[in-house]
Amino acid sequence: MSHPTLELKKAYLALRHALDHTVRRFNLTSAQFDVLQLLMHHDGLPHRELQQRLAIASPTLTNIIDVLEREGHVERRSNEADARTKTIHLSLKARALCASEEFCLAGEALVGQMFKGFTEDERAGFMQALKRVEVNLDALT
Repeated sequence: MSHPTLELKKAYLALRHALDHTVRRFNLTSAQFDVLQLLMHHDGLPHRELQQRLAIASPTLTNIIDVLEREGHVERRSNEADARTKTIHLSLKARALCASEEFCLAGEALVGQMFKGFTEDERAGFMQALKRVEVNLDALT
């Protein structure tokens, strides 16, 4: 039997590969998709908070946002509360893309493949177990 950390990493890498394959037709990378997905639920996050939620280095996020901004998917705005910080916002173009039928169907197909062969109870249990793993590991730091 393999070590649980290796199995979790292999599953994560398989997800990244499948996600890259899925979003490529929309001219996105999985990293760009992550930013858009997070902003769909929490638009206007400061750069630092976006970085923390995505668990990536600041220069990496800056590069991702630069490309998304150049493509018209996001815009940087000065924070009203603190002009030294910028908040990141989805553009109308990105909202339309993320709400499009093709985009939603692609996402549903990916999730469907990910949970292929799972019962609803297994899927719910898996999601609960993932959250517990996250909480347990966060307790170390």
